[in-house]
Amino acid sequence: MPDALPLTLSRRRWLAALAGASTLGATGLAAARPRQPRSATAALPKLRLLAHGSLPTGTEFKGTLIGGLSGLSWDAATNLWYALSDDRSRHAPARVYVFRLPSPADGQPFVPQWVDVITLRGPDGQPYPRHSVDPEALALRLDAATGQTTLLWTSEGDIRARIPPSLQEVTLEGRWLRSFHLPRQLTDIGRLGRGPRHNDTLEGLALTPDGRHVWAAMEGALNQDGDHLTPGAPPGLCRITRLDLVSGEADRQIAYLPEARPFGPLMPQGSVESGISEILMPDPDLLWVLERAWHMTTGVSARLYEVDLTRAANTLTIDTLRPRRTRAAPKRLILDLRQSGLPHIDNFEAMAWGPTLPSGHRCLVLCTDDNFNPLQVTQFAAFEVA
Repeated sequence: MPDALPLTLSRRRWLAALAGASTLGATGLAAARPRQPRSATAALPKLRLLAHGSLPTGTEFKGTLIGGLSGLSWDAATNLWYALSDDRSRHAPARVYVFRLPSPADGQPFVPQWVDVITLRGPDGQPYPRHSVDPEALALRLDAATGQTTLLWTSEGDIRARIPPSLQEVTLEGRWLRSFHLPRQLTDIGRLGRGPRHNDTLEGLALTPDGRHVWAAMEGALNQDGDHLTPGAPPGLCRITRLDLVSGEADRQIAYLPEARPFGPLMPQGSVESGISEILMPDPDLLWVLERAWHMTTGVSARLYEVDLTRAANTLTIDTLRPRRTRAAPKRLILDLRQSGLPHIDNFEAMAWGPTLPSGHRCLVLCTDDNFNPLQVTQFAAFEVA
């Protein structure tokens, strides 16, 4: 990383104090007033498309092919963006891109200005070997205790090669710090009919507003939890797990029911893919879930849902989720991206908050994973959240 990128010590102390104060404030409110379930009739936010842009196919930076952007995060202290590539160390070692984005109100093409590339390293200090990880989700964390800014990232692993999914924490230079202890349900591979399915594991990551926890979402259902990619059939329940950032242990989990696959008309034949592609937290009681579906005849669809965490049961100790017995978290549709005004909908897999807009509203930025496929694009889109 360039010398200008890391935070200065004084700045770290200031940010740590600020984060600590917000954490104490949130804790005090929680103790004084138990959270009440949200009203099912409460107004939903409205999203308005502000800007969008796409990268030319084959864009390179610092000797790496840019593509597969599946995780996104913004650092308010430096106004820098971080994007995780899901390249399994094939085109270049597993990595994170650092860049700047123009203000969506400037009228400029909404495309990155590249700053740096971070090579992710394992516990041995070396870049990850080919096919040893499958990076998918990213979150930028400010540790209130140390003032250090770090990156959290997930790997889907490789179930066929008996490599389980994982959640890691690294420095802004990519140096490995620790691995989190995931529930056994998510890492139980090698047993027939149990555990995660190949290429269907940890796909979304979202920090809680107080910075004390992180939620990690499975893309699809575990083998024991339901259907697997049958067009038009009721899908299985997906697990979204909360982990404590101090202990590294899971302390809560919810069940989430995606839409039937794929969105739109029933297509009984042909390849189909669907599931959770990203999550984000607008406040302590709500989770936003981005669902993405693809069918060979209808193309890509993407929808954003709001989930009420106050009405979700804890499934952490439940070995098998059954739709008729397990209460899924209630959800409401916020936006169908096919109706957002975007001229093209590609494989949206990344989502993050950006700088506050001149209106005072939040800015939501989404990005697509082009799968290193020349027929797809890396696409950025910015929305005003009113």
